[in-house]
Amino acid sequence: MNLVDIFPATIAVTELLSLTPELMAAARSLIDADCTNNAVAGDGCYTREQQLLELPLFAPVKQEILGCCREFAAAHSHVIEDIIICNSWGNVVNQGENIRYHLHNNAYICGSLYLSDGSAFNLLNQHHANLFNFAPAKLPGNNYRAMDSFTITPKPGRLILFPANLMHCVLPSTSAARRYSVAFNTMPIGRLGSATSLMVLRAP
Repeated sequence: MNLVDIFPATIAVTELLSLTPELMAAARSLIDADCTNNAVAGDGCYTREQQLLELPLFAPVKQEILGCCREFAAAHSHVIEDIIICNSWGNVVNQGENIRYHLHNNAYICGSLYLSDGSAFNLLNQHHANLFNFAPAKLPGNNYRAMDSFTITPKPGRLILFPANLMHCVLPSTSAARRYSVAFNTMPIGRLGSATSLMVLRAP
C-alpha cells in the first residue's frame, strides 16, 4: 500500500541573527516595565504596548521577521504583494502560569520570538480529530499522523512561525525564572480572494 501525505500543517523555526543578547536584555526590561495582569487568572501577563515591534529598539528584528514571513508565504505558493505586522506584544509567564489554547482569527501568519528559556510552546493538532468520524485509541510513539500536539522548546533568539488557524498554547511553567516572549500577527497586503470575494488590503 502506498501512503500519500497531503495537506500538511507546516510551521517554521529559525534563529534570529539580529536578536543579540544585549537587545534581548533591553527587551526584557522594557516588557517588565509595561506588563499588565491578564484578565484570565494564571494566564501570564502581556504588555499594554500592542505595537512592540514598531519601537526603534526592534527595527532590525522586525525586518528580519518580515523576511522570514515572506519566505514562509512563498513556501505555500501564496501570491501576495507583501506582509505587514499588524500587532505585536510582549508576554511573561511566571512559575505555575501558562497561556491557554487559542488561535488568532484576525491574522494570516502568526509568530513568537523568545527572549529567554522557559516552558514549551505547544501546537494542537485539531485537524486529525476532524478527519475521522470515530476516534480509536492510538499506539504510543512518534507517528506524526497521530500526534495530538507538537511542542517546541523556547530558546533565546528563536522564532516560530505558524498559520493563524492553528490552536496553540504555552504549557504550565515549572521554573522560578520568568519566561519572556514577543508574539505577533501579520496580514498580507494586495489582492486577496476569488473573483466574487475579492478584497484589496493596503498597508496603513
